[in-house]
Amino acid sequence: MEDSDYKPRLGFDIRVKPPKRGRAKTPSWAKAETRKCEIEGCNEKAVISAAKSPRDPQDRIWLCSVHAAEHNKSWNYFDGMSSAEAEKARLASQHGDRPTWTMGKNERARAASNAKGPGDLDDTYGLFKDAPRPATAPQGHYRDGRKLPRLQVKAFETLDLKVTASSSEIKKRYAELVRRYHPDANGGDRSAETQLQDVVKAHHILKKAGLC
Repeated sequence: MEDSDYKPRLGFDIRVKPPKRGRAKTPSWAKAETRKCEIEGCNEKAVISAAKSPRDPQDRIWLCSVHAAEHNKSWNYFDGMSSAEAEKARLASQHGDRPTWTMGKNERARAASNAKGPGDLDDTYGLFKDAPRPATAPQGHYRDGRKLPRLQVKAFETLDLKVTASSSEIKKRYAELVRRYHPDANGGDRSAETQLQDVVKAHHILKKAGLC
């Protein structure tokens, strides 16, 4: 059949040039099907191309399925690295090999932030315009407008009372706890002597401060 006699079948043939006579050229993907495993002594068909080393991914080898599995099992990304290089690579992989900066050390970001003024906030709906600042709650414990020292706060905690407890409430709780922990009141049991000493000490602190 002459080339000029070729007529493509509409709907089935998408070639725009007539077929050439002679042996058709084998495409590159078909050649791979005929490769043999490159491991010495193996005649199995190669199924995959793998890098020989992590350091040179362009240097590749064709392997059969068995030798490909063995190759993957023995693969060591850190092979050929020093201890310092291996540790650096391990740390880099934790954040996707992207550079990081210590807090406050990114000069470019700091400069961009300093270049912005108060009016740079995009408050489209005016949510923050003239917004009152939230009141800051006072820190610590207060009684009659006076901040109590930690020692007095601890004394109230020992007596299981609020720092606003009245003088009569302090005296009443002190008497209750002394009766509870005193050996004479619990059949001579001296296991609560430590608690009794803490109660007596707490009452002394509050009494010295003029709170009871």
